[in-house]
Amino acid sequence: AGDQFRSDSMMVTRIDPQGKKVALVSLHRDTLVDMGEYGQQKLNAAHSIGGASYTVETVSKLAGVPITHYVEVHFEELKDVVNELGGIQVNVPESFYSDTSGISLEAGEQTLDGDQALAFARERHATRAGDFSRAQAQRMIIEAIVEKVLSKSITEIPGTVESLARCVTTDYSVTDLVSLALTFKDKGLTMYSAACPSYTLNQDGISYVGTQYAEWQDMMRRVDAGLDPTDTSAEIPEPQA
Repeated sequence: AGDQFRSDSMMVTRIDPQGKKVALVSLHRDTLVDMGEYGQQKLNAAHSIGGASYTVETVSKLAGVPITHYVEVHFEELKDVVNELGGIQVNVPESFYSDTSGISLEAGEQTLDGDQALAFARERHATRAGDFSRAQAQRMIIEAIVEKVLSKSITEIPGTVESLARCVTTDYSVTDLVSLALTFKDKGLTMYSAACPSYTLNQDGISYVGTQYAEWQDMMRRVDAGLDPTDTSAEIPEPQA
């Protein structure tokens, strides 16, 4: 049996230390997927059915790529990570007031503490694009966390990564995470950000998000080739094509 909760947000991440690139691709939690014996379900049901392992299996099938590691972050842990780093720099796209937390954020570049980052990561009612705005916010937060870690000195990075690793659940070893951080610290880093191309639909009175499969397959081919996922003019190399 899996953990008895549905995952709130999901991302596929490709990390390429040699090419100095990271791609973050958001998947909508309400994406309609065929889960075989469990029938047609929203993507986030995978976690309540079979925990992290079944979620990885389901996402891997949807994305068409093998997934080698996972990181699970609970919202309260996200707050701890940001506070541990002493805040993160984020360019907030639009001003909003969060009913749930009572926190207001102004549009523009600013330093967010843990509570503010959490409000930014969770807000979907007070923003124009709802869940899609929230997915973008979460990718921005991850980018800001990575940038803050890499801005540390080489001697500070191991301790920082070790303390952050205590805030999340992952099958990565701390040694591997430190090694990745130090590799990117030496080489610099390009970060790409995208979301699965999708549309909304209703089926049997339930609201889902459908996948635009041709666009999605092309996006994942670009991701696999180390290209910008959103660059639809990029030529997909032969191996991925």
